[in-house]
Amino acid sequence: MEMETKYFGRLPYTEEEQIYFENGLFGFEEAKHFILIRFDNESGNILCLQNIEDSDLAFTLMNPFAFLSDYAPVPCDEDMKKIGATDINELLFYNICVIQPNLQESTVNLRSPIVVNPETQKGIQVILDDTQYSFKYQFQNFLKEG
Repeated sequence: MEMETKYFGRLPYTEEEQIYFENGLFGFEEAKHFILIRFDNESGNILCLQNIEDSDLAFTLMNPFAFLSDYAPVPCDEDMKKIGATDINELLFYNICVIQPNLQESTVNLRSPIVVNPETQKGIQVILDDTQYSFKYQFQNFLKEG
């Protein structure tokens, strides 16, 4: 199969690569099927979450653990069940980035991570109960921590 993407042109993909979001993403509830695409072939720490049906619907994601060593998201039991997960250590976590022309004004949503169960290829966007995480964590804070 092939799809048109926002940043990469036409790309082939397989059924097994699809991540299914039963409830979509916040604000995009109708969008259910996505593919993760690496922006680089090296680290995989910055990715694109591309909707299969709408080539203009794509999100820049980051692997939070590559940048924040103390990030410890804990989805609730109900969210774990929705994606068929029993062990949090088997899940993949990503955060949506809002990229601005001035990179220091860019933000990352640490409070509502994308959680993917690679075994079932099901995903969910959750809102963490932990209020220490911000919806708009500033990129410039990564510089301070590094």
